[in-house]
Amino acid sequence: MARVRADPVTSALAHPTRRALYIALANKEEMSTVQLQAEVDVERYNLYYHLKKLASLNLVENHRDSGRSRWWRKTTHVDLPEILSPSPMPTPTSVVAGDLTSLPETLADVVADSEDIHIIQLQGSRDQVGAKNMLETLALEHGIKLDLPWNFLPTSIALIAKKK
Repeated sequence: MARVRADPVTSALAHPTRRALYIALANKEEMSTVQLQAEVDVERYNLYYHLKKLASLNLVENHRDSGRSRWWRKTTHVDLPEILSPSPMPTPTSVVAGDLTSLPETLADVVADSEDIHIIQLQGSRDQVGAKNMLETLALEHGIKLDLPWNFLPTSIALIAKKK
């Protein structure tokens, strides 16, 4: 199997945990390890693993230790406009409540005629990669052309049920 070679910074920030850590540090002057752990909701061991990867690429640094606290900050700016300012996912109540003007007409019709809408939040990269694989398999089986970028990882999936 051939290896795909990519820019190491792009590859590192394609991982959802590292991307979330970088974005959290990009939005604040500095954060402690405890604050980052709460923000990203990841175990301490995994947190340090991802922070070390970002630090090895000079994207973040542990710039001071205060007692038992480690403080981190962003050191290199990377332009990620589509990642740093994501549009919020509509919640099931906001979609059902009638804010259908921003949706394409056919999707708006489907949502308006639906009885049940469920949003599944995908927890972690395994769920995201599994969901992406499932979507690609379904698209292939139904003859739908689905050109997802290699670094596409869904954070949630919307399930829409028809009225009987």
